[in-house]
Amino acid sequence: MNPKVWRGELLRWYLRRARHPFKHYVVGHYWAWFTKPRVWIAYDAGLISVSLGDHVQQQIFFNDYYERPLIEWLQTHLRASDVLWDVGANIGAVTLVAARLCAQVVAFEPDPRALELLQRHVRENELPNVTIVPHGLADTTGTATLHRGPSNNLGMSSILSRSNGGSTSTTVPVMRADDFAREHPDLEPTVLKIDVEGAEPLVLSGAQRLLASGRLRAIVFEDRVQQGRPASPGILEHLPASFRIDELGVSAPGVGDGLSNFLATR
Repeated sequence: MNPKVWRGELLRWYLRRARHPFKHYVVGHYWAWFTKPRVWIAYDAGLISVSLGDHVQQQIFFNDYYERPLIEWLQTHLRASDVLWDVGANIGAVTLVAARLCAQVVAFEPDPRALELLQRHVRENELPNVTIVPHGLADTTGTATLHRGPSNNLGMSSILSRSNGGSTSTTVPVMRADDFAREHPDLEPTVLKIDVEGAEPLVLSGAQRLLASGRLRAIVFEDRVQQGRPASPGILEHLPASFRIDELGVSAPGVGDGLSNFLATR
C-alpha cells in the first residue's frame, strides 16, 4: 500500500465496515471532526485526496467512484488512441481514470479551489499525458464570472448566474473549444466529457467546428431528464443530427435532483 494512503484507508475501513456497539454514537456525535481533514485513499489504479465534507469526494470515499455509469463507460469504451477532454474536471475523478486508458487527457477547470486539487492529483499519480487548462469552455473567448459552489460541493461552481448554493464569485478565463483546438491541433478530442452545471449549451455552441469535423466520436454530458431525453433545448440545438443520444445513468442516485448523464455517439 502506498504509505500516503494508509491513514485514509484505515478511516475508510472504519466508516464503511467496522462493527462495534458505540460506532453510531461516535460517528453521529463527532461527524464534524471526520469532515475536517483531507485524506488520501486508493482510487482506480492510483490515489486521490478527499474531504468527507464535500459531496462528490464523500461519494468517492464510500462508493469508490462518483457517477459510476460514466466511469464504467470510460473503462469499457475508451481506446488507447483516444484524446479525451474533461470539461469541468473538478478534482480529477474522471481525468485520473481516463489518463490510464487513453493517449491524452485535457482537463479544463477554472475554479481555483478545484484546480489546485486537480494539479496535485495529477502530479501525485505521475500522469505525463494529462494537460491541465485553467480555463472554462464557453461560447466566447475572454473572461466570465464563476459563481462558486458551496464549500460542501466544489462541483457546483458555474458560469451561469443562477443560484447554486454558493455565496462568492470570481472572474475566470474562458475560451471557445474551437479556439483551443485550433491553437493545439495535436490535442483535438475524440471523446468529450462535459459537466459544467448547466452551461453545457455554451460549451457546445463554442465547439461547432469540432462537432462537424467527424473526429469527435462520443460526447458525455449532464442534463435534466425529460421523458428519457435531455431537457435543455440548447443542447439539442447544438448537437448535429448525426449524433444519437442515449441516457447513460443518473448522476447522483438517491439525490433526486433529476440530473442524468447522456451519451451522444455518431
